[in-house]
Amino acid sequence: MFKRTLLLTLWALALIALARPRAAEAAPVSPDIETAILAQLKKAEGKRGKAGCVVIDLADGATVVSHNAAEPLAPASNMKVLTSVAALATLGPGFEFVTRVVARGSVADGTLGGDLCLIGGGDPNLSGRFHDGDVTALFRAWAARLASMGIRRVAGDIQYESSLFGGEAYCDGWPRDDQYTRWYCAEVSALAFNDNCVGVRVIPGKAGEPAKIETIPPTAYVTVINQTTTLPGRKAAEIGILRGRADNTITVKGRVYEQATWGYSVDVAVHQPEAYAATVFRETLMAHGIAVDGGVKPVTLSADQFAAARTLVEHRAKLVDALKPVNTNSQNLHAEMLLRQLGARFTGKGTFRTGTAALAEYLKNAGLPADGCALVDGSGLAASNRLTANLLAQLLRRAAAEPWYEDFRQSLAVGGESGTLEKRLNDTVLKGKVFAKTGYISNVRALSGYVLSGKRRFAFSILMNDCAYSRECQDEIIRLLARA
Repeated sequence: MFKRTLLLTLWALALIALARPRAAEAAPVSPDIETAILAQLKKAEGKRGKAGCVVIDLADGATVVSHNAAEPLAPASNMKVLTSVAALATLGPGFEFVTRVVARGSVADGTLGGDLCLIGGGDPNLSGRFHDGDVTALFRAWAARLASMGIRRVAGDIQYESSLFGGEAYCDGWPRDDQYTRWYCAEVSALAFNDNCVGVRVIPGKAGEPAKIETIPPTAYVTVINQTTTLPGRKAAEIGILRGRADNTITVKGRVYEQATWGYSVDVAVHQPEAYAATVFRETLMAHGIAVDGGVKPVTLSADQFAAARTLVEHRAKLVDALKPVNTNSQNLHAEMLLRQLGARFTGKGTFRTGTAALAEYLKNAGLPADGCALVDGSGLAASNRLTANLLAQLLRRAAAEPWYEDFRQSLAVGGESGTLEKRLNDTVLKGKVFAKTGYISNVRALSGYVLSGKRRFAFSILMNDCAYSRECQDEIIRLLARA
């Protein structure tokens, strides 16, 4: 009886094995394709450039192209690949950012007899990104919740707590010129709002008069100085934006044209963004009919103080929802907040230093080749970052074997379809088959990701420093892989 049962079990297992689809065995990549790829890399390098390229066949893990594989090169925004994968591996795809509104006092007759505190948990998406562009939608929802609890007045201050992250808000390796006002150089904070930027819209007035200027959201946190004029005609606006490094006075200079009614719009990074978030929250409460007697003040709550406070609002946001802005649209702030979150997990405090230490620890534990690498930030904005093409390609190969691979792959830009690749890699051979992260800073062009074409599945990394024809050569390399 035992033998018969054993035979039946083995027979059933054999049928299951036969029914299970088998991975297709990919034929070796033609030497002609490897030669053509190397020719493109040499063309890009010219006399002064340096290119690193590694291509791995995911079917068997074999490296099919290797050029300057171990050369440390500036990766630009391909640094975000490392930050994203480390976040998924370390924090887990189920990780959630938690932002809280807590009461530090009791409520009686509609009045909170104390302070209301906004506690940042490192969520980069307290914005209109998932709310049809309505930047204060979340704050209004929180105000409505407080009103539903019967709160009509706050006798104290609106406090803000952002101690989860520490250290400098602006990386030493970032541009030191006036780029600090640009959205991609926004200061990093554990309490972030609207990508730590304020929208500035300049609208033509009548010819001879100043233009009209509005901020999005409307807020008293910034002071706008209008030095514009409206001229007759229908030309593109000629506008300059200035902001002091340590203040929030925005000077708008230049010309708009009367018939160009669309005007000019730009996002301007703010100084001390955690105070900006709390200020707009206070303004939103008051607009919703909740009076606030006090002002806006920073606070660092002890464990006992936090335990004594009563949570009124708890907003949770998923890590995986933060990845798409990082890798599809190359949002630097999101990547830097992920880096700080890694630092907080690693040491208890999220800084540039502890975040990059957490990245180094991840690479060490994963056994990935990091010799010669330099980790300065999480976004790749710092020109002093150094990674190798081999590290990035091996990282992508490792990610492809993880249970959260689909979450990661879907966060990447898609050739011919989305994000920074929407207008690239869009011919019939490539469209919808390339999932990758672009990278661009001065003298650096990078592209790393996956080519999924037919039975072929490649992980690749192409890093180009001081190269010519970099975009054209990268695209041709991907085209060659897709035809392999």
